[in-house]
Amino acid sequence: MIAYYNISDDKIATGRPEDADWIAIKNPTSTEIEKFSDQYDIPRDMFVNSYFPENITEIERFDSTVLGDCLYLVLINYRLNKPHSIEKGLYPITYIFNEEVLITITDEKDELVKPSVKLNLEEDASPGDFIVDSIINIYHLYVIELNRLKKTIDEINELARSSTKRDILIRLSDAERDMVFLEQTLDDQKETIKALMEDDLFLKMVTEERQFQEIQRKIKKTEKLVDLYSDLINSTSGLISEIIDNKLNSIMEYLDSAQLVITIPTLIFSLWGINTGGLLGSDSPYGSIGVVVFAILLGLVTYVYLRRKEY
Repeated sequence: MIAYYNISDDKIATGRPEDADWIAIKNPTSTEIEKFSDQYDIPRDMFVNSYFPENITEIERFDSTVLGDCLYLVLINYRLNKPHSIEKGLYPITYIFNEEVLITITDEKDELVKPSVKLNLEEDASPGDFIVDSIINIYHLYVIELNRLKKTIDEINELARSSTKRDILIRLSDAERDMVFLEQTLDDQKETIKALMEDDLFLKMVTEERQFQEIQRKIKKTEKLVDLYSDLINSTSGLISEIIDNKLNSIMEYLDSAQLVITIPTLIFSLWGINTGGLLGSDSPYGSIGVVVFAILLGLVTYVYLRRKEY
């Protein structure tokens, strides 16, 4: 779907293709991509709206015979609609823009771009200002998800202190996987945004230094949270490993002690079972009972001794 808008008088109104300030493209079909690409002289490989783990953020300067000198920018946004894995919440937003026009290519359910545009309905607002607000909103969503992930890590940490059941290990593995996706995505995106803020064309469209400072603050905050929560995941993973090792050691100690207690009666029975003469009780009808009682008593003495030594 392709929609054309004019931005004026503090309003966003439907406009005509030839004089639109903002062209919003959502989940374009192959036919729409072909038609729009030919109409505005935009390479077809720039129409990115589906997320794959191998997707990367991009920035490129290109010249269109229709639009003139343009910037092509791909960022990875995050959807907070419902609980899911981080991977399923990521999706790309494509911006093609210059000082005169803004083109966005997004997912059908994207709720980011329009609010960002509405924040800048002053008459002197430029597409660059919209891009800045979009970036700030993107990082705001990442911070929300990181804080949500922190709650999950805290729950896993608390449960791990009393249990190491399979579901806890699965939740920890999912948290580690989510953090990997977040960390790799944000690292890649940071470099792209850095290149954007150094581009001459973009610098012409953003006149206020505070906007760049706000982006840098958002990036720094998310980096700190990622580092902090990654360390918490590693700490929780280490705690679970130590608890499992401790339980395994306790089980092995118990089995070794049990084996020692059982070995002593077994040795006694073996000695009295030797087919030679001269053994005590061999001529008495109570000899077998005596050997059994003696073996049990000696086993109990061994058990009490090991118990006091905390073996």
